[in-house]
Amino acid sequence: MLAKDGLAQVEPWTEDLSGTVTAHPLSSVRMGDNPATSALTDLHELRGSPGLFITDGSAVPTSLTVNPSLTIAALAERATAAIISRTRSAGIAVRDGIPIPGR
Repeated sequence: MLAKDGLAQVEPWTEDLSGTVTAHPLSSVRMGDNPATSALTDLHELRGSPGLFITDGSAVPTSLTVNPSLTIAALAERATAAIISRTRSAGIAVRDGIPIPGR
């Protein structure tokens, strides 16, 4: 789908370790500043779909050279403040007492 829609060039799987290879699928719904190259805002909200946040590995903008689990956790934690803010702006009560990252 990425190649068909002109979003990326998809290379066939190889076990040649001379290039960038990952065993962790990432970047299928990447975040970024440019709407032409990223489906998510920098706060993980899907462009054109307010209130829909994606915080798994698909949001990571590019392949990493290490296991992405800590990066994914950190990005998801960073998105928490935006998720809570969007929830409150929709008139939904959010229980206090849980620390919000960055505050």
